[in-house]
Amino acid sequence: MPDVALPGRLGLYLSMVRYGNAHNRDFAIEHHGFFVRMLCYLGDIKGKRVLDVGCGKSFWLSLLLHSAGAEVTGIDTEVVVTSTGIKKYWEIFRTNGVERTLRTLVWDVVYARPYYRELAQLADFPLKMDDLDLRSMNSNVLDFPDNTFDIIVSHEVFEHIADVAQTVEHLHRVIKPQGLSYIYIHNYTSLSGGHHIAWKYPDTEPSENVPPWDHLRDKRHPWIPSWLNELREHDYRAAFEQHFEIVDWIQTETEGKQLLTDVMRAELKQYSDQELLTKGFVVVAKPKFKH
Repeated sequence: MPDVALPGRLGLYLSMVRYGNAHNRDFAIEHHGFFVRMLCYLGDIKGKRVLDVGCGKSFWLSLLLHSAGAEVTGIDTEVVVTSTGIKKYWEIFRTNGVERTLRTLVWDVVYARPYYRELAQLADFPLKMDDLDLRSMNSNVLDFPDNTFDIIVSHEVFEHIADVAQTVEHLHRVIKPQGLSYIYIHNYTSLSGGHHIAWKYPDTEPSENVPPWDHLRDKRHPWIPSWLNELREHDYRAAFEQHFEIVDWIQTETEGKQLLTDVMRAELKQYSDQELLTKGFVVVAKPKFKH
């Protein structure tokens, strides 16, 4: 169980190690499932120019898209490269600091190989690391010409972006007039939306140490792996509707229903049941006002 036994950063990282050891295979299964569902909307991606916003140190979505024949570019605010070695970790240290360097090193040494092995077994095409285009870039200042991409994708990244409105504006600039987005956002008001590792699997492995919805209540356990903007679903919809026409707004699975007691509802009365129980949502949208 990825629960917290110790306070502070030490407790966080021990929990992350426990989670990684127990669920590395599940991680690959979840990612492949997302990719398959995404293709149901995107259709044939071969030869399409795709931007993956926030590809992450595992760059799994960029890897799957690239291997399936898309011309994909993955961007992240942190240094992401496919290789290993001193040069890679020195560059991460210089750009992103010692903590990110150590986290990447542990991923590369302990978890990357079994994760990619599982992902390769799930995919119905060979995974291709060669010529994968990964760049360090902020989504608020996209260094691409106008109308570059046919498709823009992202997975659990927008909740970590400080200026979502500016990012959406830049995405509108770089997407082609007939382009399409498929962007999954982890819902902050959900049980797992606070990104505390102890609530990664709230229905099957509920935390014994961190209270449910602690991030919306007392915030007694602030140690999480990454910064969150704390936006609610209606905030994202307003940002996208400025520049995009919503084709579909897909609510994902629910979680934590058994924990939303009458007492909890009363304490969190400023949020609807849907806000509290829906894990996330996918924004399928096409750009407005482009010719």
